[in-house]
Amino acid sequence: MLISMYCTKIIIILSLLSLTACSQHIGQEYDETSVQSEDLTSNPESEIRLYQQAIMHLRDNDLDMAKNILVAFTKKRPELAGPWANLGLIKIKNNDLDAAERLLKTALEKNPKMAQAFNLLGLIENKRENLQQAKEFYIQAIQYKNDYAVAHYNLALLYDTYFQEIEKSILHYQRYLELIDYSDQETIDWLDELKLSLKKKSS
Repeated sequence: MLISMYCTKIIIILSLLSLTACSQHIGQEYDETSVQSEDLTSNPESEIRLYQQAIMHLRDNDLDMAKNILVAFTKKRPELAGPWANLGLIKIKNNDLDAAERLLKTALEKNPKMAQAFNLLGLIENKRENLQQAKEFYIQAIQYKNDYAVAHYNLALLYDTYFQEIEKSILHYQRYLELIDYSDQETIDWLDELKLSLKKKSS
């Protein structure tokens, strides 16, 4: 049950990476507002539309089209962190973790508080099985964006699956469920199981 759920969540997260190995929450979430939140001064509306097109291509797994738009963005607006982070996501999807790491670190040079980049770095270290480093990156993501549901989920999954720190995993699963705007019944059911097992253990 746990392995199946873990795989499902990982795949989903990768497909949502936006600037978010098997269903929705270990990768990242695409940040469609990151361009708007940065200092766009030249033709902001057209740039935002173009950036959103890149995100749509990424979500549709049309990685070449997404990459072409994002690379053009990095040349035209190299100071923006979002395009670099999303290029990093593309590299993660292509399993080129070293290149992804370089791109994400470039994103953090542009925006040192970019929670999405820290979350993706956590995903990379998770895939490398550097679990302590992955945990630290997820924690950093939450420190900079406490309402970042995906990072809470990833941290909960790490505590649950690898560190066996059930109380901490419960806290972050609960926070994740509070933040999402849809019903994740699989996680709700798993959280109930964790609470029950913790109760039995303490009784």
